[in-house]
Amino acid sequence: MEVSLKDNCSENSGWLTPQQVEQFEDDGLLIIRAILPPEAMQPLIDEMMQKVEMAVDEAIKLGLLDRNFEDAPFSTRLALAEHACSDHGRLWQNYFRDQKPRSHGMFVLRSFPILLNIVESLIGPEILAHPQFNIRAKMPDQQSTVIPWHQDLAYLVSEEAGETLVVNLWIPLVRAHAEHGCMQLLRGSHCLGLLPHNYQDQTPGHTGSKGIAETDLPNCEIVTAELDVGDVLVTTERLIHRGIPNRSDVVRWSVDTRYSQIGLPTGRESVPGFVARSYNQPESVAKTYHDWNRLFL
Repeated sequence: MEVSLKDNCSENSGWLTPQQVEQFEDDGLLIIRAILPPEAMQPLIDEMMQKVEMAVDEAIKLGLLDRNFEDAPFSTRLALAEHACSDHGRLWQNYFRDQKPRSHGMFVLRSFPILLNIVESLIGPEILAHPQFNIRAKMPDQQSTVIPWHQDLAYLVSEEAGETLVVNLWIPLVRAHAEHGCMQLLRGSHCLGLLPHNYQDQTPGHTGSKGIAETDLPNCEIVTAELDVGDVLVTTERLIHRGIPNRSDVVRWSVDTRYSQIGLPTGRESVPGFVARSYNQPESVAKTYHDWNRLFL
């Protein structure tokens, strides 16, 4: 069923209306249309294009690929090269399977004021860019990235972060409709607490094996979140959701970036997040990705 949307953020600034906040609290999800401008995403897209170029060049040098598909757009180049590569699966496996780049492009996106305004509307102005974030390249007909029903809290130390509201922003870098393997969500399932995650996907190389068995799923409305570039999906750490198969010929590039209130447990205490906004201690805010990376020294 299509998502019933509220009015967009006032003046496209990211500040949520009271009606949007209420919808998020009731449903555990909110889709905001045409809110993010290209300059928020382009630095990261440029980095990924360079990474695709590097992967393709290596395959050519190894004699695994005989052309570089340089005229193909960002949405299809990796898929075309992977399909033509004689060592099928090599490019994604070696370069794009698990991506958490602490790069300039990722910092620009995670720190973009419109996104922080969305988050501030929900948790207040003391904002930590959570340790858990990803950029995902979901390949056509790739079973290993068909993610089962799950709650993000199950991937954190729930005993520590069980009371922390973690706001997840899911951001497509290319069009993400059902045929591209978009997200499906169970409306209102965030109110049910943390469910058992006893399902184990046995697909070799699976990137999201821990999930909720079908028999344990609540009877909630399924929302298929079809998004275009510039749209943002907002969810909570307890909302049940999954990633469906990519049946198109494009790579479903997307980012999921999470935020929580400074000082609250993140459930990933061994990995630092960075201060993205603080009215109490503005000097603590990370100004560049170098500030972010210094936290790991």
